[in-house]
Amino acid sequence: MRFFSFVCATFLLVGCSSSGGSNTYYEEEDWDYGYEWAENYDPESFDDCQDQFGTGDAEDGCNEYVQEYHYDGEESFHGYPCTEDCSGHIAGYEWAEENDISDTYDCDGYSVSFDEGCEAYVDENY
Repeated sequence: MRFFSFVCATFLLVGCSSSGGSNTYYEEEDWDYGYEWAENYDPESFDDCQDQFGTGDAEDGCNEYVQEYHYDGEESFHGYPCTEDCSGHIAGYEWAEENDISDTYDCDGYSVSFDEGCEAYVDENY
């Protein structure tokens, strides 16, 4: 009977051990998680990132990937042309998102590209 108990206990312990795989662990809300997800799935637009993550750090990581690999300065951001890297548009969009801006009147003041990014957020969400 002792042998049987030992075998059962061993089986239970082995069943509880972790499986192999990557030692890298990210919280789903982490910037790194969003960037790594983007490396694996190659989203081509900021909308793809927002669809996957909503808003937050993971979306920002994903957006950074899209910025690096899919925008060459002649692209556009939600229909607005970018002059170099769309960073002003991205900043305006993220600012509007973080501050829950619902009226384009509140987008005035920083720069044309920032304002356009803010307006893009309002147009898409309100």
